[in-house]
Amino acid sequence: MSISLSFATGCNRPSRQLFGLLAVLAVFVLPGCATYSVGIAKVENETSNRNVVGALKSLDGLRLTGADQMLYYLNKGTLLRLQGDYTASNLQFESAKRLMEKLSATSVFEQTGSVAVNDTLKAYEGTGNEQLLVYAFEELNYLQSGDVDEAAVEARQFDIKQRLIAENNPAATYLSGAFVRYLNGMVYEEAGESDSARIDYRKAVEGYHAQSGVTGFGVPATLKADLDRLENPHAVARSVPVPESAGVAIQPPDTRDNGEVVFILHNGLGPSLAENILMVSNLDPQNGAAIFSVALPKFVQRPVPVARFELSEGSQSATSEIVEDVNTIARKSLDDRLPAITARAVARMVVKNAAAKKVKNQTENAGAAGLLMSIASDVGAIASERADTRSWSLLPGNILLARLSLPAGTHDLKVTFYGSYGNALATREYNAVKVMTGRKVFVSDYYVEMSAKQAK
Repeated sequence: MSISLSFATGCNRPSRQLFGLLAVLAVFVLPGCATYSVGIAKVENETSNRNVVGALKSLDGLRLTGADQMLYYLNKGTLLRLQGDYTASNLQFESAKRLMEKLSATSVFEQTGSVAVNDTLKAYEGTGNEQLLVYAFEELNYLQSGDVDEAAVEARQFDIKQRLIAENNPAATYLSGAFVRYLNGMVYEEAGESDSARIDYRKAVEGYHAQSGVTGFGVPATLKADLDRLENPHAVARSVPVPESAGVAIQPPDTRDNGEVVFILHNGLGPSLAENILMVSNLDPQNGAAIFSVALPKFVQRPVPVARFELSEGSQSATSEIVEDVNTIARKSLDDRLPAITARAVARMVVKNAAAKKVKNQTENAGAAGLLMSIASDVGAIASERADTRSWSLLPGNILLARLSLPAGTHDLKVTFYGSYGNALATREYNAVKVMTGRKVFVSDYYVEMSAKQAK
């Protein structure tokens, strides 16, 4: 966006004071021409077209630096993961984690800036659930690279991080990290640490129960089977029923003679925020801004295309379960933060109104230059008010998981994706997947469909 201002006064040039005000106005207006959610749209479109190379190029073109640096690390790490470059992906996620630690105590300067101008001046540090999911994706990257030991290191680091987030958000029981705990349990089993696996499976079960009031689903059946297997090692294996909506039974994993494929789907695109601007005319515009403006973020629900998928090899198959509802947790997180966001927005309105009043009082008898400065102060108060619409845009809307026990060997897998009406959306093949006795092999993919409105 460019701004062109032309004016004429009785002097050969405007006053130094006028130039100063216009410079401040430019600082306010130029960064706020487009919200983050608008700028990231091209990256999302390229991702939905499975053009990860193009998405990476578009992301680099956004120049997410400074206060937006975290968004670059998180989104680039996600794209590199989808591309299968797991090592490079984890380098980005590690950079994100280091920055999270640095930003854990927000500076007084940033807080003051967010009150005086807008919340986008604050460095983005990620919501609680976003910070937890970084560990899940790093673990999966290590697992898909065959590095179980490093995945176990991430699992132990997650335990510390989750406890800190829980202590800082005692009422937010939905920040349980249940999915990551479930994944941790599988990691520990792969590392031969059955006691640690049992503990994290138990914590995962408790976490799913704690967040069920928000997400609307309970404990995955495969997780129940895992915990039962470790707590009752001599029990006879049995079928575990799944929710009626799935209409099938999931067999508990049995890796005594077989290995197991764990298939994880990044389903749709997750949290997106838009800007909701409220404007009210000032009944006394000579004593402040002509218009009061308050900008707040609002949650935008995006389509989650896959209701379930079926993982199969020959006559053997397994049906997916939802293990993480990113969208629902993000919506709840915004609802919880909105009162504080609104309070800051109202405080900004008061500050900007006072500044506009001061400008108008000081320039009341300054002729044309004073009038322009008065207009500039009104425009600056409105244009500088922007909602913070930043989020980890390339997170999935939810995560689905299926596990299939198979004999050792090389297998050609097939995954069929189904929509909410039971219709088959697509089938993809994953060839030459190597399964070893008593071990898990992790496979992942993503499925994104952009609506016609989003694609514009």
